[in-house]
Amino acid sequence: MNAAQFINHFIALLVIANPLSALPAVLRITQNMSLHEKRHTGITSAIAVGIILVLVTWIGTPLLMILGIQLPAFQIAGGLVLLVMAFSMLNAEESAIKSISEEQKPQRTASAAIVPLAIPIIAGPGAISTVIVSVNAHPGPLNQLIITASCILVALVMGILLYFASNLERILGTTGINIINRVGGLILAAIAIQALANGMHEIFPGLK
Repeated sequence: MNAAQFINHFIALLVIANPLSALPAVLRITQNMSLHEKRHTGITSAIAVGIILVLVTWIGTPLLMILGIQLPAFQIAGGLVLLVMAFSMLNAEESAIKSISEEQKPQRTASAAIVPLAIPIIAGPGAISTVIVSVNAHPGPLNQLIITASCILVALVMGILLYFASNLERILGTTGINIINRVGGLILAAIAIQALANGMHEIFPGLK
């Protein structure tokens, strides 16, 4: 993998991770958190994204083969999770995926940062698919190290965005956040439908 291919992979992975769709999601998830909790959520999520993408780089394809899981099945599962969250954002409701009880509040920051923010919103089926395809297209340990560096850079960019999300929250206000939540919910719904469609087309080629 040369420099141009590295840059192309980084840009493609960053676009698929989609900071614009992650921003309304993190504002929604951290709506009632303190500033410290919000920033901790952003950092935790970025670290989780980096770990997920790096692990996929090195063990993604073999792990799917060992478990007998095809990538289209993962796309469908991730799409369903995104769709549930998208509906809650469109209706300005707390999603069942991230709703918690009083007893679970001490674990709220860590759990919300990993699911659903890190996966499947940021490191979702699209990002994971991109990494796996790149590894297969550029085999070899050296190329895997280069792809690993790209994944870490993407996680760093996402971490910076999520860390300063609370600043944007103050600028936008309640009305702006509600608008972004609904627009973001619509975007997430479209991403979810596309992931479901891609998975269904792969599993059932006749649907094309």
